[in-house]
Amino acid sequence: MMHTFFLYFGREWSLMFRNTSSLIQPLVFFIIIALLFPFSLPAENGLLQSIGGGVIWVAAVLATVLSLETMFYTDYLDGTLEQSLIHPRSLSIAMLGKILAHWSGTGLILSLFSPVLCLTFNIPSEQIWVLFTGLLLGTPSLSLIGAIGAALTVTLRRGGVLIAIIILPLYIPILIFGAGMLTQSAQGLPIASQLYALAAILVLALTLAPFAIAGALRATID
Repeated sequence: MMHTFFLYFGREWSLMFRNTSSLIQPLVFFIIIALLFPFSLPAENGLLQSIGGGVIWVAAVLATVLSLETMFYTDYLDGTLEQSLIHPRSLSIAMLGKILAHWSGTGLILSLFSPVLCLTFNIPSEQIWVLFTGLLLGTPSLSLIGAIGAALTVTLRRGGVLIAIIILPLYIPILIFGAGMLTQSAQGLPIASQLYALAAILVLALTLAPFAIAGALRATID
């Protein structure tokens, strides 16, 4: 099982480094969406500071959705996905390796870059770490849940809009707890409940999503 996981994890990273646009595009999109607000809203009255966390979370969600369309489509076109379906190795473990590689190339990079964006919103340093921690816990769930939508639309050439329609409603709890954690912190209230909620969603997604993705791929391609 671990061999299968690392085989697909390593293969995905190798493909991402060959096609660096898959690494750069979500990050650039994330930065542009987040920076539109400081450039278009007045900086007085703490408005930017109060909305900054929510804006960065929404930008991270949209950047993740942007990266999902090609998650399985290239493998579907060159036959790799079909070979994975008929191979005796565990398809769910293989997809878990592929998805965690996708997260490390998108969600992890977005999380690491989020403190820089916080500076443009005048977010205090103690809240920057709250946002960073929330994104580290929330973005793996975005990739895992998003992969289910990508698997259901893998045979469609322009499935990006359909993926967004399928998965954006499922992202709402992550967005609520993630952005709410920053609001609670700004008011001096404890954030443990939001942290536990994000961790619970991640555990649930890690447990169930690989099987849902494997089932969706078999149903879609067969």
